[in-house]
Order: sequence, then C-alpha cells, then structure tokens
Amino acid sequence: MKNNKYFNIENIIKDVKLNQKFPFQSIVINSKKFDIKKKINLYNNNKFSNYWLLRDLLIKNNGSISEIKKNLYMRYGGDEIAHKILDDLELKDKLKNYKILNAGSGFGSDLIEHAYLLPNSSFIGIEYNKKYADLSCKIVHSLGLEQRIKIYCADLSNTEDLLKIRDKEGLFDGVYSNLAVLHIKNKNLVYENIYKLMKENTKFRNEDYINDSLTDIKFAEEKIGCQNLKTISEMYEIAEQVGYKNSLFEELTNSWKIFTKERAINYANLRKKKSKIKEDFLNDVSYFFSLKNGAGGVFIHTK
Repeated sequence: MKNNKYFNIENIIKDVKLNQKFPFQSIVINSKKFDIKKKINLYNNNKFSNYWLLRDLLIKNNGSISEIKKNLYMRYGGDEIAHKILDDLELKDKLKNYKILNAGSGFGSDLIEHAYLLPNSSFIGIEYNKKYADLSCKIVHSLGLEQRIKIYCADLSNTEDLLKIRDKEGLFDGVYSNLAVLHIKNKNLVYENIYKLMKENTKFRNEDYINDSLTDIKFAEEKIGCQNLKTISEMYEIAEQVGYKNSLFEELTNSWKIFTKERAINYANLRKKKSKIKEDFLNDVSYFFSLKNGAGGVFIHTK
C-alpha cells in the first residue's frame, strides 16, 4: 500500500480528518456495498477526478462557493449548464418550490448552483459512487445547504433502489442527468426507473454520448468507460417504449470537441500536474471527439 500514491498513509489520514470535521454521509439505499470500480474502470481510485482537491479544500477552509466551484466542474459548460438545465426543464420561477432530481450527481456541482438559482426549491442527488456521494454531502454541509440538498447513494439501474427513493421523497418536477447514463449498460431500465419518479407533463434531460455511424465504440468503452452507446433513433425508441410522449435532441458534438481539446491542453500546461494518468485520460476524451468520431448532446423527454 505504501507504494501506491493513491492509497498511501497521508491520504488515509486526510480522509480521517475530513470525516472528523464533516461527519456527514450520503443516504445508502441498498445494503450492498457500492463499488463502481467493478463496472467502470474510469472510477478506479480517484485519479480521474478532483476528489483530493475538494477534500483538501474542505479540510483547510471549510470551503467557499468560489473555491469549491473552481474544482467541481470537469465537463463542458461549467455552471452555465446549470442555468441551461433549468431552462430545458422549464423550471425557472424563483418563487416556486420545485423538487428536482439529479440522476448521477457526482460532487453535487449542479445541485449547488441550482440551490442558489432557485432559493425556495429542494434538490435530490443520486450518485452510485459512495465516495463521491459522501464527499458531495460534506460539501453541501460546508455551504450550509443541507436543508435543501439531499444525497442518496443508489443505483440508477436498480428499480428497487429508485422506488425506495420515490417512497421517501415523492415525485419530482424535473429530472436531469449529465454524462452518467453513458456509463450504464441497461439504458432501458434507467429510463423506466426515472420515468417512475416523474410527475405527469414533466421533463427528463439527459446529457449523453451517442453512437454515431463512425464512432469508435471500442475506444469509448476501453478509454472512457462508456457502455452500450446508442444512436439517437435508438434512444428515441427506448423513450417511446417506456412511455415518454415527446423527445427532442440537441447536438453538442462540436462544442464538446472544442471544450475537451482546450481542457486537455490546459491540464498539460499546468506547472504542477496532479496525475499523469489523469492527463492521459483527458487526452483520450479529446481524441474521442477529434479523432474517433465521438458524438453527443442533450435528450429532452417529456412524460
């Protein structure tokens, strides 16, 4: 263990300090131990994420929204996407008390931004990775948002898990998922489970990679952790079979091609790189869109 930089004594001590300072954890729905590493190589330890940066911020400062936000976002759009999500879900009235679900909430970046944009609303995050779910819960507490943001550790493809959350929280006014469904093999089951959590005439926004006719699927699976990527028409068919009455798709491939290239270059130019493996991963995502015919965008489905 001492030779593994990701699981050394220093990191263990820091995790203990973090738990002493913020003894808060996500709500685990299923009794089984969640270990995303078994399904998605992307999450093998935390070398691809900003887990340690966020953890160290919390240990040192309790965290501030400006400092935390610098390290929360790794995807296209940053907090601008948080605004776009609410536009697409048609949930923009600051006076209303919406209940909104983030399916695959990661470190809680969008949940936190939405809590500031909609001060009377409540938010639920579902995250499969227990370590990420717990850290996001600590971040939420450090920002004083624990009365309005709740984090569950659950499996989006497990119907029993999702129905337990529905029993606890009721139905939602809107659901969104950002680059999470692409990691799950059974898209049909995820769409069915989310459908069961939605009120009538509400929307599910799924930001996702797709299988273009020339997409290098093997590269996507081996390098990025994608599973069973579908074409646009296949995703429409899944939504229709589940019961969604209307579906739209907004292409984002060109925007992601630019973003992933800039992100990889910016990380490579950092004076102090945190991880060579992370640098390789960011390059792989950039290659996926620039050289491997990667494609994607946003699906909006109406119940």
